[in-house]
Amino acid sequence: MSLWQKVRDNKRFVIGLVVTPVGLYTGIRIKEWRTERKVTNVQREVQSVQQPAPLSKSDDIRAELDNLRQARAALIRQESLLTMEQDAIWAKQKRLDAQDAKRSAEK
Repeated sequence: MSLWQKVRDNKRFVIGLVVTPVGLYTGIRIKEWRTERKVTNVQREVQSVQQPAPLSKSDDIRAELDNLRQARAALIRQESLLTMEQDAIWAKQKRLDAQDAKRSAEK
């Protein structure tokens, strides 16, 4: 029997001898590629957490607008409190004026 005859009779075995190492090599390379990708993705996430992205002009403007809105709300609350305090002072002033008028009428 010639070598070619033996190869033809055992072609599944021969194909296995050729395919198995190629498959193992390919599988190992794919696994290494996936691992490298995962490591790269984790490194990117770590860098993005450590270094916050610089704010763009629109973000700066939005932040300033939010600050101005908060300041405006604080001023409105303060104005409301001052108005209530002013009303209380006016009521006290009216009471004192009424008491003064009563005292002067009694004299």
